[in-house]
Amino acid sequence: MLIIVESPAKAKTISKIVGSKYVVKASIGHIRGLSDSKKTADGRSLEVNGIDTENDFLPIYEIDEKKKDVVSELKKLAKASKDGILFATDSDREGEAISWHLADVLGVKDKSTIQRLEFHEITQKAIQEAIANPRKLNLQLVSAQQARQVLDKLVGYKLSPVLWKAMSNFHLSAGRVQSPALHLICLREQEILAFKPEEFWEITGSFSDDELNKAKEIWQIAEDQDNSKKDETLPKNLNLKLSKIKGKKLPEKVTSKQELITILDNLADFPQFKVTSVTQKTEKSYTRPPFITSTLQQAASSKLGLPPKLTMQMAQKLYEGIDIDGQPTALITYMRTDSVNLSQESVELARQFIKKEFPDFLPKESKFYKSKSRNAQEAHEAIRPTNPMMSPQKLRGKLEPRMLKLYELIWTQMIACQMSDEIRERVSFDLENSRTDQFGGSIAWTTHLGFKAITGEEVSLKPKFSLEVGQVLFLQELLYLQKFTSPPSRYSPASLIKKLEELGIGRPSTYASIISTLQDREYVENKQNVMYPSTLGMKINDLLTDNFAEITGSAMTAQMEDNLDQISRGEKEYKQVLSEFWWPFKKEVEEKSGIINENKEKYKSTETDVLDPKHGDLMVLKIGRFGEYFQNPNHPESIYPKNFREYEVAINEARVTYADQTKGKKCEICKKDLIVRVSKASLKPYIACPDYKVGNKHTVMAVNFGPCPKCSTDGRTGKNAGVLVQKKGFRSKSFIGCSLAKDVCGYIQPGKSEEK
Repeated sequence: MLIIVESPAKAKTISKIVGSKYVVKASIGHIRGLSDSKKTADGRSLEVNGIDTENDFLPIYEIDEKKKDVVSELKKLAKASKDGILFATDSDREGEAISWHLADVLGVKDKSTIQRLEFHEITQKAIQEAIANPRKLNLQLVSAQQARQVLDKLVGYKLSPVLWKAMSNFHLSAGRVQSPALHLICLREQEILAFKPEEFWEITGSFSDDELNKAKEIWQIAEDQDNSKKDETLPKNLNLKLSKIKGKKLPEKVTSKQELITILDNLADFPQFKVTSVTQKTEKSYTRPPFITSTLQQAASSKLGLPPKLTMQMAQKLYEGIDIDGQPTALITYMRTDSVNLSQESVELARQFIKKEFPDFLPKESKFYKSKSRNAQEAHEAIRPTNPMMSPQKLRGKLEPRMLKLYELIWTQMIACQMSDEIRERVSFDLENSRTDQFGGSIAWTTHLGFKAITGEEVSLKPKFSLEVGQVLFLQELLYLQKFTSPPSRYSPASLIKKLEELGIGRPSTYASIISTLQDREYVENKQNVMYPSTLGMKINDLLTDNFAEITGSAMTAQMEDNLDQISRGEKEYKQVLSEFWWPFKKEVEEKSGIINENKEKYKSTETDVLDPKHGDLMVLKIGRFGEYFQNPNHPESIYPKNFREYEVAINEARVTYADQTKGKKCEICKKDLIVRVSKASLKPYIACPDYKVGNKHTVMAVNFGPCPKCSTDGRTGKNAGVLVQKKGFRSKSFIGCSLAKDVCGYIQPGKSEEK
């Protein structure tokens, strides 16, 4: 019997479980996509390639050129399989659609006869149960996936040409989900640029039982504008905030030094205070649910610094199976889910682990969590380890470091969600002097670690001192701390995902691709896990916001996501949803295209403070066919690349650093001396003939960064030894590695790869 899955890794893991009775083959993802055909089969012209908008938005599909050999092999196997076919693709929209396309291409005319295997972890029990209980194809999910695919093409196909014409750049794009996401990032940047810091003062007192006549006064400007951070400038005594002066409540914000001086009125001269009230209460910090797709991406971004796209790629591998001691082993459940449901069996295994390793933190009863998403499929599970007893320690040395860290994150969240809550005691108190000046505060400490015993989160211990009503303390120091309000923070990938989820923009499975698309289009740059809009991104957002506010806003996008969910639940029809969107959208784009074209210069240039090196005039940053560049408006012929200032620095540094690598080297074509050059696009150094251009045959070679340490260790010397050079890897990520072939050395210098 034939079982078809999406990926070779998944096929390998399932094949190990089911044995030789079954043939398990992979389609390697989708085998068909929307056609680029401009005509229907009967010769009618199409307004949007591959979609017959006049015929209920009928999608026209074609087999991917790269998948024709795969399809040919699957057809042969399907014909030879006398017992039929089991379609074991993922049980979400995309997986359901892949099964539908496979069945269609393999000649299954009656789609009601399709046998689907549904499982959420690749374990023996789950696979055997799925084979014993195949289900029918969910055509509602297929319809929702088709609607999403068609909708995205309709928006992109109609809106992107507007950008091309206005910006004279054919590499731009607009999208149903990417444009609202870009708008959020640009809107935050506009808020930051418009922000004006406001001065305010905090008054903190340091108390102890040492008697004195007058408190020491300290005036200080806060260097750290993060007001959430604890002040460490006072002694390690009891540090409290001033709340009342002479019995009157302190203003909500003291906005100037003069106002502060007026309010204080010699406060330091009255240092003796009594404790007037002490109250104690018990607090709990509750366990958090296991991960769903969005929360995993957020946690991996904030705790591990992993881009959402990489997180999903690694999670996919953990789900499909990794070689552990020579056996393909699936380590986590399906990673595209918005359900926090857990199987009873996995909960029991987690409790067994806790009972053995953390017996003091095992609650009396199991914990179960409720999903917030209306469309969450409770039959699915949260992201969890397939075997909670498989601790990360058991996998050390068997998984590559980043993969192990991601597994540990998932495993820890699963175990922690079944542990007891953290319990804290909090004591709040007020101190008052003879003229009714009042300081107040609270101290909390953990009395029961609970889940924090495994997460390793910081907790406070019980203080060594205690306070009682009537106790006398003396004000040792007064800190008058000048601060300024801070602008809102730029989005990180984690906080952007959280915001998109709050607004209903996109779905968990799409967040990674949204962020990746924004970066690939160079609308956004991710620097140290912070997202900055580029000038291009800001201009694209301006154009779309000025003319298509609904497209960049969250309301319509969220409504459309809800419509797709309703299609998947059978509450709305495919053609109804698409028709209600397309015809008004088409009319609006066509009406505004001419107006945008007339005002396109508004969106193509930005004033700057950059001076023309030749003429000294202020230049403007313009968007052209090949990207952004500087131009002198008074001397239009004076044009510079966007990074011309960085380029000058880079070329000067490169000539000094790598000059010795050009000695005695000549071009193989024209015999000219080779020189050090720097790419104007990436600022990366290389060695080449002065006449070298992309596509010609003049000599070009990489600079080297010294001898390869592995070659030295392995005993290779002279011409047989490699040097360290910059190389391109998967998806154009650059890294430093040995110049020799991978099968000879394969050394890669440790460190973070660069996304080009």
